[in-house]
Order: sequence, then C-alpha cells, then structure tokens
Amino acid sequence: MVLFDAVIAAGTIVLGTQSALAATKPFTIVIDPGHGGADLGTVYNDGKTFTAEKNVTLVIAREAARQLRARGIRAVLTRDSDRDVPLASRTQLANRIGADLFLSIHMNSTATPMVNDAEGTETFILNNTTDASSRRLAHLENSVIGGNPNDSPEQLDVALILKDLRLDANLAGSKQLACLLQQKLVTGISASYRFSPALTHIRNRGVRQALFHVLLGADMPSALLEVGFLTNARDRSITAAPYGQRAIGRSIASAIEQFKLGRKTQGAAAVPAGGAAAVSCRIH
Repeated sequence: MVLFDAVIAAGTIVLGTQSALAATKPFTIVIDPGHGGADLGTVYNDGKTFTAEKNVTLVIAREAARQLRARGIRAVLTRDSDRDVPLASRTQLANRIGADLFLSIHMNSTATPMVNDAEGTETFILNNTTDASSRRLAHLENSVIGGNPNDSPEQLDVALILKDLRLDANLAGSKQLACLLQQKLVTGISASYRFSPALTHIRNRGVRQALFHVLLGADMPSALLEVGFLTNARDRSITAAPYGQRAIGRSIASAIEQFKLGRKTQGAAAVPAGGAAAVSCRIH
C-alpha cells in the first residue's frame, strides 16, 4: 500500500510538472545520429568505397535539424561531431531538456547483400510488453530510470513502475510519430527521384516493434528510423547524394511538423487522435 501511494504521489508530481512545462517551453525534438566515434555502426566496403553508418547518420541528422529549425522547431542533436556517446546519455539529454520527441537515426544492413529483399526504409517503436523488455528495463542504469545508487529497494521499485507507466503513456504518440515518419520518408524520397526511372521509389518496409535499448530511456514519444540499407546500391546512392539527403531531411521535418500541429490542435497532454497529425499505419 505504501508503494502504491508512493507511485501515485510521484506520478501526480511528474504529470503536473510536465503539464506546466508544456504550456511555456518551445516544441523540441532530440535527434540522435546513431553510433559515432569508435562505434562505426554498419559499414559498406567493396575495396574501393568505404562508408560507415556513423557518418551517414550524422549528415542526415544535421540536415533534418537544419530543415526543422527553418520551420521554427527546436532541434537538438545528441552529437554534432564524430564522437562516442553512451546509449544512456542520448535519452538522458532528451529527458533533461524536456524534449517532446526523441528520434534515433540509423542505417540498415544485411549479411547477404545479394538478397533483393534487403532494401528500403523502416521505422521502429519500442516493444516494452515482453518479459525480455521487463528484464532489460530492470537492468538499466539507475540514472536512466530516475534513481540513484543510494535508493532503497522500494524507491527503485517506484522508479521502475513510473518508468513503465511513462513508456505505456507514450506508446500511442510513438506509433503516431513512426507512422508519420514512414509515410513522409517513402513519399518524400520517391518524389525527389521522380525523374530517374531507376529510383522512382524506395521500398516501404513499414513500421515495426523491437526492443531497442536506446529507446527504453526516453520519457517522451520516440522512434528509431532505419533510413535504408548501406548494403543496397540504390539506398546507398540516395543517402550519399546531397539531393537525397535534402529529401530525407525534408521528409523528417515534415513528419515532425505535422505531429506538432496535431498535438497543438488536440492539446499538449493529449495523444493526437484526429486533426492535422492523424495518420494510421499497420504496426508489425
């Protein structure tokens, strides 16, 4: 009973604080260029060309941030250079500044480059409904779940329960964000290549759920975007070309702007259920 009362009291404080801040702070998204520093991410190397995921994600994140700022939306990067950033620190930044959204950008790969299926863009949201998720959440650093090394077992239980409640509360917003990103990326990239018969479309791999550590720490709607496959020639050419990068950045900015507009229409505390940001897609 004491634990239940503690959770209710702490939850009331958190929600009240978030509501007060939402009325005054600018809409903010934290964009996370995946990997960095010693962590190359996936790589493509055919003996002539070497491309590391960490460099592609940084270029795309910078372009997306530039286009978001041009639309009057505050965009903060977890890294703006080639450096190591611990996974926990990425969402800690978003939580610390009270960001409205968290987006982690990545490139995909396959161990069998000749497989025709291995191409296209897909967006992931966190699947926190499995036993594996619960175990992983329980082993997150205390700093990620809001605790500290001196917390009692009961205080840690409260922190874990509150974290789980926040993840559940953000699920609908994360789905909305992911659907918008996927829709805008597929249509935006395809439109930018309408004069090139070989690049008339990028494959739509849909929105999926997975247990990504980097998303577990986020206290706001979040998504992880796999822009394309570094192991696929078409996807690689799109992300390497300046006009392809601009198209990707423009698509991300458009999705975020539509999410923001829908949230403003529905109210900051409400999950967009209609109006400007309403969009639906199948979650695999």
